[in-house]
Amino acid sequence: MLENMLYSGCSSIGSCKEALSGLVLHFSEGGSGAQPCEAAWIGCPKGEDVNSPPVHVYVSHSSYATMKQVYAPLANVEVSPLHFLETELDAQAILSMMALGSSESAPLYMHSILSILRELGEGFTYRGFLSEIDKAKKDMNPAQKAMLSQRLALLDSFVLPEQGRKKSLFRNGQLTVVDLSDPFIDPTSACSLFEIVTRLFVRSKTNAGKFLVVDEAHKYLSANRGDTGLTKALTSLVRQQRHLAMRVVISTQEPTAVPPVLLDLVSIAIFHRFSSPAWWEAVAKRVCADVSAAQGFERVVKLKTGQALVLCPSGLGLFPTTRRTPSGAVVHGKPQVAHFGQRYMLMKTRRKITVDGGASIMALNG
Repeated sequence: MLENMLYSGCSSIGSCKEALSGLVLHFSEGGSGAQPCEAAWIGCPKGEDVNSPPVHVYVSHSSYATMKQVYAPLANVEVSPLHFLETELDAQAILSMMALGSSESAPLYMHSILSILRELGEGFTYRGFLSEIDKAKKDMNPAQKAMLSQRLALLDSFVLPEQGRKKSLFRNGQLTVVDLSDPFIDPTSACSLFEIVTRLFVRSKTNAGKFLVVDEAHKYLSANRGDTGLTKALTSLVRQQRHLAMRVVISTQEPTAVPPVLLDLVSIAIFHRFSSPAWWEAVAKRVCADVSAAQGFERVVKLKTGQALVLCPSGLGLFPTTRRTPSGAVVHGKPQVAHFGQRYMLMKTRRKITVDGGASIMALNG
């Protein structure tokens, strides 16, 4: 899918007149055992006659040296520490880092922050906000100060002065990967930072269309935390994507961990082979499918390598037609174009034109 959206002028994989601008959100185990995001291999074509799109990976500055070595085997991939300009941050970014769901359930010190943000209003600046916070800390107890400082310290570590970055995080035809695999960043903090990055991506001025990939979603999204800021942001994007010239792709190996509110908005579901009946039920019951749970699961279990089962109610296909004569005989007519509706489709995946970074490594050779 990424190849078709980023490789233009490559007739062997289809027609793409203009490459899109892409953002991939990735979070996994950090440290020396970290693995590169598979999407970054999109910048490593197999053939020399193919022009690869630029791939820029942004990582946590605290793990920059480690992650640069992790991505070293990937050619044409640039790795940089993730930093935000002060001018890119707004009041919503502060609320994201505070992980504030609603003002009703907020602790007492958070009401002070909300009050400061309201007073600053449209004149919000990051430095001005920090100045007001220092004044408000005088009325807080030690525990409140510690909790506030902990959240702000994480955000402050990702902030640069205006002259710190010369170019935008996003460009036409570029794949931007935000990889927050870091032993010092937990899933909640990663979600807060991803929410800020996603908002910047939506605002970015690009002439091309956009696509957002939520990679390995089960590692930071949670079905039990469907009211998080990132989940709400993704839900809003999916509902408005046709107005934003954007498409959202959610990739997961555990669909039961994805918030149901996102599964309810799925327009295309692609299943590769798996062996858990709960996974089929989690998605199929939220996407129209004219097949029983047992039949659908049996079909998925029997899928071969490279095959996938696709559910797409609004998709178009060529289907046979039949009519019954006055005598009761069934006559087959010409195939007609119609919506898939509750039907499913068996899909065969083509070979990649880029290096397969997710290829299986055998325990035994030969």
